[in-house]
Amino acid sequence: FVNVRDMRDDGPIGFSSGELLLMALGNCSLGTLLNHEIFDDISLSKVSASLESISETNPSRMSAINVNIEIEVDEESLQGREATLERIADNCPIGNTLRFTPEVEVTVKLISREKSSVS
Repeated sequence: FVNVRDMRDDGPIGFSSGELLLMALGNCSLGTLLNHEIFDDISLSKVSASLESISETNPSRMSAINVNIEIEVDEESLQGREATLERIADNCPIGNTLRFTPEVEVTVKLISREKSSVS
């Protein structure tokens, strides 16, 4: 099943493939960061991620993605440790896949549907 954006009278529904990729990257970055031991004994008030991408054509692709994470926390021990937190979040599997050129192979198999005969 492919999630395809559809236009309705009141606006678009569904997500584009690019939006799905950005959601996956945002969730992966947050999950990698928040599951790190640095947050074991820290109570978080609010965490959010917003992502922006720059798109190009020929070929159609995202040429840059910015992941912006905001963490609301009262813990003083994290103050000034943004660079460490960025390195942790930057280690998510989806980010690693996007950062290093993966080998992608596309295979298409056509299957003929036999017409059933009605007697």
